[in-house]
Amino acid sequence: MRGKKIASLLLAMTLGVSALTGCAAVNKNDTIATLGDKEIKAGVVNFMCRYQQASVEDYYVSALGEDPWSQDPYSSGTNMQDTLKNSVMESVREMYTVAEHLEDYNVALTEDEKAAIKAAAEKFMSDNDKAALAEMGATQEIVEEMLTLYTERQKMYEAIISEVDTNVSDEEANKRAYSILRVGIAGSYDEQHQYTEYTEEEKAEIITGIQAVSDKIQEPADLETVAQEAGYNVTQSTYDADDQLEEALRNALDGLKEGEISDVITSDNYAYIVRIDKDTDEEATAQNRESIIASRQDTKYQEVLKAWEDELEWSVKESLVEKIQFKNSLTLKGEESESVETTEQ
Repeated sequence: MRGKKIASLLLAMTLGVSALTGCAAVNKNDTIATLGDKEIKAGVVNFMCRYQQASVEDYYVSALGEDPWSQDPYSSGTNMQDTLKNSVMESVREMYTVAEHLEDYNVALTEDEKAAIKAAAEKFMSDNDKAALAEMGATQEIVEEMLTLYTERQKMYEAIISEVDTNVSDEEANKRAYSILRVGIAGSYDEQHQYTEYTEEEKAEIITGIQAVSDKIQEPADLETVAQEAGYNVTQSTYDADDQLEEALRNALDGLKEGEISDVITSDNYAYIVRIDKDTDEEATAQNRESIIASRQDTKYQEVLKAWEDELEWSVKESLVEKIQFKNSLTLKGEESESVETTEQ
């Protein structure tokens, strides 16, 4: 749940720092961005960036090596440090934008929530040593500000999505379960990962092999046994009306009733044999219903947020963002313990 995760981690995480370079590069009182008339202080943004660094650094080191932040593993033209900072800046804009509209939804922090935020910040400050806190630029005020922002955003998210229609028809939610033998007929990759297209003769040979499997099937339930004997795998899946499937495959599936099996189907890329196992897969349908509702909710929230963001001018002082650097490593110390989220304390 969006803000709850950060709040929970703040209650549980203790950090270590590899080394210190001296004074912080960022003055916490400098204005790093403006949203309309609202000035956003560098201290809050710096802490959020460094906290996110600490949250993921151990994983990135294990995946990318000792200096993950200077790397660009996805060849996007942006290193990992700037990618994380850009993400934080987007969240900062979102949270301060939402905070400008609390009254629109009659949202306000309760006295209990304010007390819980204060207690969570105090715990974070007491659990971490001075070196780690100094490296992150953490103060009681800044930590409380961050927790307040996350809690307000969570409450606003819940208020906004409460307007969404959660009624999903059985037809829209329904997921049909099917088994499929699928073999590529367009080409293949060799051991050096070089792709080669099949000749027409090779394609015909593959399709003949699949046809031989189809010819041996006496009953739909024979699919797995006959396929395995011929060296093919059969997998299971589900689909609904909105799933993107090849036209030939969808037409075949839609034309089958529960328990029926198809002849060999071919498209430009594959040869198939499919069988409908259930007209309604109860578990997949229930999950799909939840997914449809979640998608509606997220769409609603994003629409409202986008309209609000378009109303207020957003300006970032990039020179200050550049000063936020991950030169010193921040690492987790000990295991994270279960804790109560600030929004529920």
